[in-house]
Amino acid sequence: METAQFEATAIDAYPSRLAWDAAAAELVGTMLHRWNLTPGQPFVGGEAASVLRVTTAEGTSAVLKVGFPHVEATWEAVALEGWGPALAPRVLRQDAWTWSLLLEDVQPGIPLLRYRVPAKDALRSAARLYKLLAARPIPDGIPRLDEALRPFLEKAVSRLRQHLPLLGENGGVLEAGLTRLAHLLDVSAGDTFLHGDFNPGNVISSDTGWRAIDPKPMRGDSAFDLWPLVSQLGSPWADEHPERILTDQLQFVAGIAGVDPQRAAHWGFARAALNISWFLDDQDARAALTAMREAKTWQAVSAA
Repeated sequence: METAQFEATAIDAYPSRLAWDAAAAELVGTMLHRWNLTPGQPFVGGEAASVLRVTTAEGTSAVLKVGFPHVEATWEAVALEGWGPALAPRVLRQDAWTWSLLLEDVQPGIPLLRYRVPAKDALRSAARLYKLLAARPIPDGIPRLDEALRPFLEKAVSRLRQHLPLLGENGGVLEAGLTRLAHLLDVSAGDTFLHGDFNPGNVISSDTGWRAIDPKPMRGDSAFDLWPLVSQLGSPWADEHPERILTDQLQFVAGIAGVDPQRAAHWGFARAALNISWFLDDQDARAALTAMREAKTWQAVSAA
């Protein structure tokens, strides 16, 4: 089907996730009725949508996703359609105003994060999928990476004065990470079709191979996308020297995906630093400390 950008005015209608949560059940009920769907088992683990398996009037199993309107996901449906059913779930229906999608029920649909296979095998599967995703033509309208991330950088920089006293001697790591991010955005390389959130929970199994879900699509530097994949597979943070595992995994994935590993390491440091700022904004000290450890490690990887 022909997909479209989600309606941006819906973002203003729900100024917070809490406001959307209060309306989510009604929105789901509306779409079940509108599309004549019978509800089934809800999916768990998502943070930005209500997702459940449904049965259509024709008796076909499908997945209903009603998303929390946020700017990063505005082009989700367009990206899924652009990648096609070999690389992503097929979009069966869309309602741009309610941010609703009726999607193909991909089977078995198990996230790569839950597969008990050696880390190198999981990384190889994801890297091969990423290379295919990145090679697809970029649909018109997909925002540029530098344009999409610059508002987040500007907000983080504006909060430095409040955040640095909380970090003490670690404040320099946050400053260095944001400086690295600014440089990467200023000299953004390439024009690749980016997933935007290519973590192993967003890579699912199908009868014909692996597929990508829940994109936050952008166009720009292909090295941007590898950080969550490399960070979340292979349990690097349980090791006494996580930088060694991250470096090894990054080199492995980058080689398969055709990405510059040094640029990917710089993006890893920059994105980990941005996480620190976000967690401090949320007054989540424990998460900020974890993000600080990760940022220091990625700083070391990027300097190697």
